[in-house]
Amino acid sequence: MTFTRFLRAAAVTVAATTFLGLTAHTATAQPPAFDFSDCPAIPAGADPAKWRCEVLVSTGTVRLGTLAELPTGSMRLTFAEGELDGKYAQVFGALRSEPVRVPGGLLGIPEAEANPLLRMDIQLRYGGFSDFYSDGDRMGTQHLKLGVVSPLVPKKCTIGSDADPIVFRPIRTAGPDVISTNPQVLRFTISDSAFAVPGPHDCGAFDRLLSKRLGVPARAGTNAMTLTTYVGLRGYA
Repeated sequence: MTFTRFLRAAAVTVAATTFLGLTAHTATAQPPAFDFSDCPAIPAGADPAKWRCEVLVSTGTVRLGTLAELPTGSMRLTFAEGELDGKYAQVFGALRSEPVRVPGGLLGIPEAEANPLLRMDIQLRYGGFSDFYSDGDRMGTQHLKLGVVSPLVPKKCTIGSDADPIVFRPIRTAGPDVISTNPQVLRFTISDSAFAVPGPHDCGAFDRLLSKRLGVPARAGTNAMTLTTYVGLRGYA
């Protein structure tokens, strides 16, 4: 099932339950503001009427290596999905996320946070591959990496890389809840606790320090990420 079909199925379910007088999964939460500026161009020859841009705004928690659980910060993932040559297709747009401060900084001690040079943030980034085809509660696959943001660390330093990514295969654990029908906004929760975390890449002299500080590489089953996601939609026609 494509991600679009998942969303359509949710909408059909709501319509059917309303028609039959049954209770649908609805919610009154205020949806986030959706920014569609990262919507990608659709493939040449594609019918715009059969495509739409989808923006996923997520917040949650992440536990990696030996780090204590941290908030993810707000993330915005954008992609397009539709029909091409009679088949479903998708085009990745962008993944943007807020950096998250790591308590204890580079050295893992409270004093390090008082020194701007020793502070450290991590930031979820796109790892070069995404597939939003879903199968039941399995919500596709995304390759991720973690940017390490600190004044002393090389700017290209990441945990994982495009060639050796964090492979996130989330499972839907709650929802979908219909937040709004006009415009259509859905909400669901996803989680994955089975992924491995690779070691540092392009971190120069900080490779060894970061491996020890973050407890990476970390084997599958010792890490976890849970996200609550709001989905906003916009057509191309």
